[in-house]
Amino acid sequence: MFKIFLVFIFTILFFNFAHAQKIPKQERKDFDYFVLKDQSDKNMVYNERNVPKRKNLLKFHENYEGEKAVEINLSYKDVGDEMDWLRWNQPGFAQRFQIGEPLKKTTKAGKEKWYRVGIFIPGKTNTEKHTISFFDFKMIYGKTEMSVGPAFTLVNNEFTFFVNGSQYITYEDREGVELYGFEHYAIVLDSIYKGKHKGKWINILINAKWHTDGFIHMWIDDELRVSYYGDMIAGADRIRFKFGPYRHHMTQATDAGLNIEDIKIYYSNVGKSDKCENLWSGCDYLTDQIIKKSQLNGVRDVNLTQIDKGDNNQIKPENVFFKFEINPQDPLPSM
Repeated sequence: MFKIFLVFIFTILFFNFAHAQKIPKQERKDFDYFVLKDQSDKNMVYNERNVPKRKNLLKFHENYEGEKAVEINLSYKDVGDEMDWLRWNQPGFAQRFQIGEPLKKTTKAGKEKWYRVGIFIPGKTNTEKHTISFFDFKMIYGKTEMSVGPAFTLVNNEFTFFVNGSQYITYEDREGVELYGFEHYAIVLDSIYKGKHKGKWINILINAKWHTDGFIHMWIDDELRVSYYGDMIAGADRIRFKFGPYRHHMTQATDAGLNIEDIKIYYSNVGKSDKCENLWSGCDYLTDQIIKKSQLNGVRDVNLTQIDKGDNNQIKPENVFFKFEINPQDPLPSM
């Protein structure tokens, strides 16, 4: 069941993206031509925790199912940074290949932005007992990522959109580093609501106001699926946008005797902008669906996961979480 895995998803914190890797010149040109749009064009870098580059890890396509695209391949044999692969002393815990914003290109608190991500997820993509994040946001305090933000994921083969709630706590990890722990709405999408999500291109549009009196709206192929009003910044200074496959909690699968299969994820038309029209055609149709209060459409299940301070010496952070359910027919409460 999906609920078993909710406690695992937002325990993944990142603190080192400021030391990101520049994209080599030819690959930068390829990303700019095949993938990136508007404010993301020429303004992205590699995550320093990415698995090492190898032959065929990246492939650029002039025409993949009708779109210019990059194909990103991950194999379980790709061992990345020890902070991923050996997290909590569990070999094989996580791996990634992500492209994101350097600090100077992240979005300042108080700003409103539009984001677009085109994704082709092959039908055989399997995440039994683990998770793939396809794109996400991170909360930056000063120059450091200190908490997670919204994310679009496949959790135990359930498409799930995570949204920060308005309630949070500050606490210290085992090394005395101050962190921000947010409640999170885990919104499980009906995977066939007005069109399937695998085996074809889907286009995800997000409009977010990163403010204490903020909001986030998420559309898939023109249909508003999630709309939430509340504190979207919680004291952070900036928000970072990243995309690319990031697999984690793979040890939950391997401990159960499951194989982690190779994956290919395709991205096209990825970008950030001040205006919807710079990323999408038909923006009036999108904004007409907004009703100025939180809403859900095509949602199968919703859970609110909260974090407690617990014991700072916990080895596995799932031990300090608890959760309760929200009726998916009700709107998310606006704080």
